Amino acid sequence: MPNEILKNGLDLACIRLELTATTRDAAIMELIGLLHKKHRLRNMEEIVRVVMEREAKMSTSLENGLAVPHGKAASLDRLLVAVGLKQKGIDFKSADGQPSRIIILILSSSVQTGPHVRCLAEIGRLLQSESNRKKLLAAKDAETVLKMLTDTGI
Repeated sequence: MPNEILKNGLDLACIRLELTATTRDAAIMELIGLLHKKHRLRNMEEIVRVVMEREAKMSTSLENGLAVPHGKAASLDRLLVAVGLKQKGIDFKSADGQPSRIIILILSSSVQTGPHVRCLAEIGRLLQSESNRKKLLAAKDAETVLKMLTDTGI
């Protein structure tokens, strides 16, 4: 069964197989940059502020090499997703102490909570399996990542 929430929010242009960033903040900015390049975000200052404020409150690392930085902004009218992989990992201050190798940024409208919550839940469901995380990290191209996350799952 296709994953509609990710299918509608994730675009091929917003997937980076190997992030150039080496820090949490730089990784978040790199992913925001992908979304801005593709979707021409109307208020970059707001987007950066809401994501960084959320990250400062509590790490968005879900352990096992997965981080899901996210934020809700008034300037957005729909859910947007960007995916970045980093084979060596980036320190997202995970509770398990492991670096994050799969980083999925979620941006959504501050007036629509449903898509945001559904997207977080779906990412958690898809990537709770070590096998699925390994398959994603082994992807050779962005098309494969997109297919894994949006078609029938991994």
